[in-house]
Formats: sequence, structure tokens, C-alpha cells
Amino acid sequence: MTLRDETISAVPAISKPRGAKERREHLAAMAGKLIAERGFESLSVNVFAEDVGMSVGGMYRYIKTKSDLLVMACEGIYGNLRDRIVHIAAGERNVLNKLRHAMQAYFDACGTNQDLILLMYREYRHLPKDTQRRYQEREEAIAEVFAGLIRSGMRRGAFRAVNAAVIGRDIVLLGHMPALKGWSLRGHIDPVQLTREQIDLVLGRLAPAEKRRPATKAILLRKPKRK
Repeated sequence: MTLRDETISAVPAISKPRGAKERREHLAAMAGKLIAERGFESLSVNVFAEDVGMSVGGMYRYIKTKSDLLVMACEGIYGNLRDRIVHIAAGERNVLNKLRHAMQAYFDACGTNQDLILLMYREYRHLPKDTQRRYQEREEAIAEVFAGLIRSGMRRGAFRAVNAAVIGRDIVLLGHMPALKGWSLRGHIDPVQLTREQIDLVLGRLAPAEKRRPATKAILLRKPKRK
């Protein structure tokens, strides 16, 4: 398995959607594909409707503005990820395992959605302001889940004292590495090993410092007597 750094160059064949939900998912997948290929500014609603085999009027049953195409494409990046992370962490009793499995779930999700993550970084300025705020809030909520687990570990003595808010946001950014730096990592590490290294990196930072040994009394050396 190798890391991918390319944007959405191909989307698996999607069967003809039957219901409204399937149609919307189909449109979201095609929006991501075409925006990645052509850029948001170069894509028109008319051309998009033609490419997906819909009339322009039919297209506007699903969107109000062109920006909605980008919103649809990026909607699946986080979705209910925060709730899934919380649920996974709740299944563990040991706080270290809670954090480890929460990070695993997050990194796996980011790996699955790396093309969409890259797309959102590239086209973020084109998202409506309210959508930008919504994604910021979702990302902050995920970071705070990690920060909360770290604070819990600090209170129990399982983790050393750190700035939990910063480490929580470090974890969020680490999840974006395959999307942003996949080209640099190619040939050096596979996704499974990368996740393992990232988790070990964070847990190594949080590991309690070794107890210091009692200070030994200094031995004062007498100056040699002059002959």
C-alpha cells in the first residue's frame, strides 16, 4: 500500500442513483471529482449538470448556488466523526487506550478522506462563510475531544503536564499529513506505519517524565596542599 498525493483523478463507477439520497451522494462524488480536475472557478453549473446527465432546472432542486457544489463535495470530511471518536474512546477503561484508539479512528478517517481534505484546503476560500465556520467548529470539537482525554490523563498521572489544547490541535493537523504531504512521504512509509508512528509520537510526548533520583551530596575537593 502506498500513500497517494494526487487529487481525485478518478472516482469508482457509481451505479445510477435511485432515490433522493443516492442522487445527492452521486452529485457530491461527481462534484468532488470535477472540482478537483478543473478547479472550482472553472466549473459552471451548466457544464456540471450536463456531465451528470441532469437538466439545469433539475440541478437546482439540489443546490441554490454554485458554492453548494463545493459544500456537497466536502460535507463528508468530518460528518459525525467527532461522535464516532467519542463512542470509541468510551469503550476503553484505560485513558491511554482511550486516546490511542481515538487517534486511530481519526487518522483512519483522514486517510479515507484525504482527497477531500486536500480539496477543501485548496478551495476553502470559495466556501460560504457559514460553511467555513461550520467546518471550523467541527474541527475544534474534534481537537477538544483529544484535549479532554489528555487532561483526564494528566489528572490521573498517566500523562505529563502539557498544553492539552495545543496537543489536541497537533493531532488534528497530523491527520491531514497524508493529504498535504503524501508526495513527500511516498516511498518512505505506508499508511499503516505512518499512523503507528504518529500515535507513538504523541504518546511519547505525553509519557510521564522519569522520576528523578535523589540528588547526591556534592563532594568538595580539597585543594592540594602546597609543598
